[in-house]
Amino acid sequence: MQASLDEQDYQVITNEVLKRIKECYNLVPKQTSQVDDWTGIQQFTDQLPIKKDKEWVRMFLLTLPVFKNWVINLNAGQGHRTKVNVTKALPWIMSHQADIDWNQSLPR
Repeated sequence: MQASLDEQDYQVITNEVLKRIKECYNLVPKQTSQVDDWTGIQQFTDQLPIKKDKEWVRMFLLTLPVFKNWVINLNAGQGHRTKVNVTKALPWIMSHQADIDWNQSLPR
């Protein structure tokens, strides 16, 4: 015996299968992985809400503990470019803008 199915039948079958899967498993929506954007310290400094010198940013922002995993080569020395994860660092700075003491002076 042969059964004949049309598009509506396939949709009914699909909906029933999905319903049963959802009942058995705690499914969460698939998330696309975002690729982090890394940039040099000068480009990062240019994106800050308040204009600061890159040495000020290096000393007072990038040394904060929260930046530990968002900065590469912070104190690596000459010839090693500092890279900052803009994808993570900028949103943090924007949400903590009032907590940052933007008036700190560089030591002489």
